[in-house]
Amino acid sequence: MTTTLEKLLELVPSLNIDGEPYTFEAKGKTLVGQWDIVSAISLYPTEAAAIDKKYKIIVTFDEKEDTYDYSERQTSTSVSLNGGGLSFGTSVSSGKSYGKESSFEFGGINKTKNGVSPVLSYSFSTSQIKTPLFVFLEQNGWTKKMGFFGRLFSK
Repeated sequence: MTTTLEKLLELVPSLNIDGEPYTFEAKGKTLVGQWDIVSAISLYPTEAAAIDKKYKIIVTFDEKEDTYDYSERQTSTSVSLNGGGLSFGTSVSSGKSYGKESSFEFGGINKTKNGVSPVLSYSFSTSQIKTPLFVFLEQNGWTKKMGFFGRLFSK
């Protein structure tokens, strides 16, 4: 039996687990997961840099079919100031994705929400946030909406 959307959205806070880098919340009739992957300022003897990466997954529901669909958005912004001048970069990706990312930098002074350190490291995997989310939805009777080809070949 499928949990009603109203009840499902009331259960969303149970997805938030201490120690995990992501959070979930109900917004209207959608479920939103967010992960602030990294936000840091790095100071080196001849350079200063800042990086900010975020990920968001938005789940929408079809109550008539008891299905869900989702979209993802990842943003990355970086600024660097060195002897060669100022550089700025930004990227945005949206759609469905699967990926892993890790970074490790040593040297300089790196300031993050966790404090100051000579090491800047972070890792990100879409499966780390999507697996508990999709298991939660399936345990509550919701199924992933199939695309055109999925519907065509499933019959």
